[in-house]
Amino acid sequence: MGARDQHVIDFYVNHPISAEHIMARLREERGSLDDVRPEELYPLDEDHYGALDANEALAERTGMAAGDRVLDLCAGLCGPARWFARQRGVTVVGRDITPVRVEGAKELNALVGLQDAVEPVLGDAMDLPFADASFDAAVSQEAFLHNPDKLRALREIHRVLRPGKRVSFTDWIMPRPLPQAEQDRMWAGFGAQALQSIPGYEALLRKAGFAVVSAEDTTESWGEILAKRLEMYRRLNSEAEAAGHPSEK
Repeated sequence: MGARDQHVIDFYVNHPISAEHIMARLREERGSLDDVRPEELYPLDEDHYGALDANEALAERTGMAAGDRVLDLCAGLCGPARWFARQRGVTVVGRDITPVRVEGAKELNALVGLQDAVEPVLGDAMDLPFADASFDAAVSQEAFLHNPDKLRALREIHRVLRPGKRVSFTDWIMPRPLPQAEQDRMWAGFGAQALQSIPGYEALLRKAGFAVVSAEDTTESWGEILAKRLEMYRRLNSEAEAAGHPSEK
C-alpha cells in the first residue's frame, strides 16, 4: 500500500460518519440497539449525494432484480448495499479499501440482520479477487475520484460482470482540468485525484469494453445539495465530538 492509498484511508478514518457514531445516534433515539430494522439506518448511513433517490436510480439503471449478485465498489459502511439488499432482494459484495469502514459495515450488517446478504470485503477497486463473470450488476457512488487508475478499475468491473450486465456509478466530475493549486487542495482535503469529465469517463468506459448507455450531469442541482451537506457535516462533527469520536477534518 502506498502513501496515496493511506491518505484516502486516513480521510475516511477521520470521517464524521462512522459505525460508532451511527450506533450512538440509534441508542439516543430509541434507547437500545435491540431489534433494529434496516430502515432505521437509512437516515444515518446514506453518506452520498441524493441519498435513497440515488440508490433507486442506480438500481434502475443496472436493471437490478431479486436474486442478483451485486458488486458495490468503494462501499464504505455499506449503507447503499444494505438498501439494495433490503429493497431489491439482492446479495451484495461491498469492496472498500478502509479497514475501519469494512469492520464497521460488518457490525451494522449484523445489527440489522443483513450479515448474510451483504459481505464487506477489504481491498481496492483496481484488483478484484473475484472470478470472471460472477456478478449481475456493479455500482459505485462518489468514489472513483479517489482512484488513481480509473481505466484499470473499469476493466476489472467489466471482467467480473456477466455478459450483457451493467455498471452504474456517480462521481465528481470536472469539465476542464483544474489548476495545479486547486488539484492540490482537492487531494489534501478530500483525497480526490485524477478527476474526470463526462466525455473522459465515456472514453474510459469504451476502452474498458463497455457500451455507454446514458450519462447525466447534475451540476445545476448541486448548489442546494452542497448547502445541505455543509449543514449536515457541521452537525455531524458536533455530534461526533460529543460522542467521543471527533473528526480531524
